[in-house]
Amino acid sequence: MSPTGGAVTLLACLTIPAEAQSLRGTVLADSGRTPIANAVVTAAGGGAAATDRLGRFSLVLHRLPDTLVIRAIAWVPDTLAVTTLPSELVVIRLRRRPVVISDLIATADPVTALDLSSHGRWQMPLQAARTVPPAVETDVYRALAPIPAVSFTSPLSARPLVRGYDAQEVVTRIDGFEAINLFHLGRIFSSYPADATEEIGVTVAPYTSANGGSVAGIIDVLGRTGPVGRTDAGGGISFGSISAYAGSGNDRARYFGAARFFHLGTLNLIPGLEIPYHFEDAFGSLVFGPPERPTGRVTLFATQDRAGKTAKDLYLNWDNLILGTRWRAVDRARTTVELSASIARFRETGEDVPGLRTLGNADIANRFGRAALGADAATTDGTTRIAAGTSIGWRSVRNQIGETRPGSTGTIAFHQASLDADRLEVGAYAEATRRLGPVALEAAVRVDHAGSVTSLQPRLHASAALDPRLALSLGVGRTSRLYHLIGEARSEPDFDFLEFWMNAGDSIPVALVDHATVDLNLDVSPVVARISAYASSGSGIGEVRPEHDQRPRPFDFFRFGRSRTRGLEAQVAYRGSPLHPSSLSLSYGYAISERDWGEGWVRWAQDRRHQARAFAQAQLGRITVFGALDAATGMPATPVDYEVVRGVPGLPAVIASPFGRFRGFGR
Repeated sequence: MSPTGGAVTLLACLTIPAEAQSLRGTVLADSGRTPIANAVVTAAGGGAAATDRLGRFSLVLHRLPDTLVIRAIAWVPDTLAVTTLPSELVVIRLRRRPVVISDLIATADPVTALDLSSHGRWQMPLQAARTVPPAVETDVYRALAPIPAVSFTSPLSARPLVRGYDAQEVVTRIDGFEAINLFHLGRIFSSYPADATEEIGVTVAPYTSANGGSVAGIIDVLGRTGPVGRTDAGGGISFGSISAYAGSGNDRARYFGAARFFHLGTLNLIPGLEIPYHFEDAFGSLVFGPPERPTGRVTLFATQDRAGKTAKDLYLNWDNLILGTRWRAVDRARTTVELSASIARFRETGEDVPGLRTLGNADIANRFGRAALGADAATTDGTTRIAAGTSIGWRSVRNQIGETRPGSTGTIAFHQASLDADRLEVGAYAEATRRLGPVALEAAVRVDHAGSVTSLQPRLHASAALDPRLALSLGVGRTSRLYHLIGEARSEPDFDFLEFWMNAGDSIPVALVDHATVDLNLDVSPVVARISAYASSGSGIGEVRPEHDQRPRPFDFFRFGRSRTRGLEAQVAYRGSPLHPSSLSLSYGYAISERDWGEGWVRWAQDRRHQARAFAQAQLGRITVFGALDAATGMPATPVDYEVVRGVPGLPAVIASPFGRFRGFGR
């Protein structure tokens, strides 16, 4: 074991048979016993395994004695000599690496693990998130700024765009459970409290087939867990908010809870309108079973926004709830079975709310919910891994919007966004991974079905160890989503809150995107580097029709079309030693994102061609100094020759142009 590593605990030992045997274990933090997900455990005699969300792994040993190497982003690597096969679990504890910025670069070690889920993935511990200069306060979305695959519409935005696709086309998960809408009003804050965060990860498409529901990428937020035998508690005060957290536990269960309260006496994001505003966030988790090998987890997340007055005047309420549990039903040396259940609900209600592109205000009563059950199983030996799973869910959508227009009495139903539908969703996947010398290949397929629509999504991943310090990985495949989440593409901090859900089928197309990515990771410590190239081609991509688009279409308020992206990302970083914790991370991205709405390819409204970022960290005595630089080319501007504002049928339309305003009649 490395003298700089964490402690390793071995339980009672048995005599080793000559044939290959399986070793089970858990990788935990040395303080607090938090599980470390996506750690890679490699055997010198061949074979590797990655830990799951609860830090667990199973590894087949082909010889004894053998030596294990344990690596994880932002943790000090460790080694373990295995002379005899333990009869029980191996517990490996790693300690935090003091340098956190450069650790965002290489997310996959050049090993031939049988779990290829780390392809196209970045991981950020909470310490790294806090090095990102906040727009207002530390935020789990804004903390993704060092990742070159992520961009934002403005410095005040908490809306991550992933490789040319909007945040509404990306799935965010909390402890593996889908979050329907993780924004506060205006999309300047995410609604997840930073104090409840252990780690943030981004995986770009095409991810492994166990994941669905997104066409562009997945953002994973891993919540904190409580320590054993002691209590951790704290809090803080920042601009407009008060936060607090606490956690504790024992060998049977650990708990953790965090909350945040934000209050602003006057919100003036809407021009000419000042209203009171506040929001509250809460997170709680329970982890069951021994810290060395947890058996399950329960996660609760809830948030609410309240803007405006509660009397019969302007107000807007916004609520989110997630309750999920995941249990390891079978936990054998080579076979695991995991069961999950979750409920997610989002509600939005309002009266006399401005913001729609109409002549007046709106009354809103929108609901979006999903209840789901899932099962995942995997079996592995020394060279092959087989995994399969299924899920069944019930999705409920209610869009009810009524417009209040000048000169009219009551409200006029906004039919283009109205929806009242419930439907069953079924998903299944199967994947097989095979190691052939220094190469690991994974072939997979996923099938999703809802209503009258079925989507088949084949995927292929490969990883090769070209050298002990050089790894090459690639992924190709199709991603799909059988419903649409569409909102305004305007840049924050414009007050934007209204989003629309629509089920695919009939006249509404299915969102399908084909992806190809290649990653090259280099580790010549203390320098690490990564080069990524990607391309995608999609159809059925939707957005709110901009005001300058006056062409007649089947959907007046929405439009659907094709997408294509391509780009290159390069990162290089210097990582200091534990005795001299300094680091420098440089990244550059060249990206092209385009859409075709029926009349040829045009730049996407949020397209950023060039983006360069630099993050630095230095230790000056007892003071740590951070620096950051973010430079990007601007977003495209769409020239407008004229604008037609259509009102109530029978009233004259207004045509605005650079030469004046004209009145006419028409629909």
